[in-house]
Amino acid sequence: MEFKITPQNDPPGRDSAPTIGPVRQQSGNAGTVRGTAAPANADANSKGLDLLLKVEAEARQAETVGELAFLIANETMRLTRCRQVFVLQGRSDVFTVGAASSIGAVDRNSPRIRWVEAIIADLQKAPGLGAPRVFNLPAHCPPGDAEHKSFPYRFMNWQQFALRDGKVFGGMLLARETAWSEMDSLISRRLADTYAHAWAALTGERKLRRRLKIKPLLAAAAIGTIALAFVPVPMTVLAPAAVAPIAPAVISAPLDGVIDAILVSPDQRVAKGERLVQMSDVVLRNELAVAEQDVRVAQAKLMQVTQGAVSDPRLRAELAVTRSEVAVAAAKRDYARDMLERSDIRAPVDGVAIYTDKRDWIGRPVTTGERIMEVADPSRMQLRIDVPVADAIAVAPGASVRAFLDSDPLRPAKATVVSASFEARMVEGDKLAYRIYAELEDQPKSMRLGIRGTAQIYGDRVFLGYYLFRKPIALMRQKFGL
Repeated sequence: MEFKITPQNDPPGRDSAPTIGPVRQQSGNAGTVRGTAAPANADANSKGLDLLLKVEAEARQAETVGELAFLIANETMRLTRCRQVFVLQGRSDVFTVGAASSIGAVDRNSPRIRWVEAIIADLQKAPGLGAPRVFNLPAHCPPGDAEHKSFPYRFMNWQQFALRDGKVFGGMLLARETAWSEMDSLISRRLADTYAHAWAALTGERKLRRRLKIKPLLAAAAIGTIALAFVPVPMTVLAPAAVAPIAPAVISAPLDGVIDAILVSPDQRVAKGERLVQMSDVVLRNELAVAEQDVRVAQAKLMQVTQGAVSDPRLRAELAVTRSEVAVAAAKRDYARDMLERSDIRAPVDGVAIYTDKRDWIGRPVTTGERIMEVADPSRMQLRIDVPVADAIAVAPGASVRAFLDSDPLRPAKATVVSASFEARMVEGDKLAYRIYAELEDQPKSMRLGIRGTAQIYGDRVFLGYYLFRKPIALMRQKFGL
């Protein structure tokens, strides 16, 4: 069978366009017909084939998908004698209009574009209609609405764009006012194959397959993410921690003065009564010497008055006053001696000396009660955790803690919260934080006082979504009041 171009009965006001049709050889007394009709048919057939080849060549020469979609929307009308073409892309169940004939830019919010997309969606879902690639849609088939009633072209032809493995990634919807013949459907099917091949060549067949697969995966990932947001997890916070002693003895300055010497080194073991700090005692020694001299003077005066009181009644009256002066001088001497003894600070208990550095204290003036160092039992340790105000969560006694110490980060130490400060306080680094103490469940052998690290505190159970977005929510509340 060979093809020929036959004129079609076009509607009024429409230029006739060549179409391709089969040529039947006439027999018998048809010489006159052969002599007159054959040249005209051959000429029309040649023009139709030239037009078909030209459109196919232009499709394969398109440089972008947008250029190809524009060509499909406007050049397909010349071969299929349709009145409007809609080019759609997507996947097998969701298609969107990317181009339409005689339209420069598609507004996807327009009622007609939405109506066309709904038609294709219903067509793909209908049983038995998704597999074939050619469909004639009568006027009564789509759902009745305003667009359906006002659309002038009642006969439609849906041609899918598919890859070699049959996966559909797009298609074109052809509409006209006359019914579709078998030959017109054949031509539109050939054009659809050509357009699909050109489209896949521009985009890349592997990329198209990946795009067809990634959308369901993205939907599944979105659903999975939403479901995970409601999974209950313990609320945790990370905060700096240090190994601190339990109930250490605080060594503070007993009086106002200057530290003359520190007699022990940091982390040195000391025994009860051992000298720790020597304060400057020059003034105190002089005051003690003066006080002792005052006592001797008062005692000499008392002896003189006592001896004279035997014969002199006036001295007998001064005896009580003189004794009081002796008592006052003795009290001043005892006070001076006590202050001199207190300038020599000693360890109240056995333990290790905990302070910063000798050079930070020698020659430094201190006031009464100022903390100098601590003496603590190295076998009694706990965790001291400073939780910044911005990261604070509700922590109750008994909450679990895991400490990752810098000296042994691979083996976290377990602890239990025993107390938490009610108000925030300034800590190292001039930061406002809540101080939490946690009791260690098991003390590793490598643990010692002063080791620092990071502690993870476990609070109440919350949803995973709240756990992840707690800080952004708090920030938005503080900045915008949302």
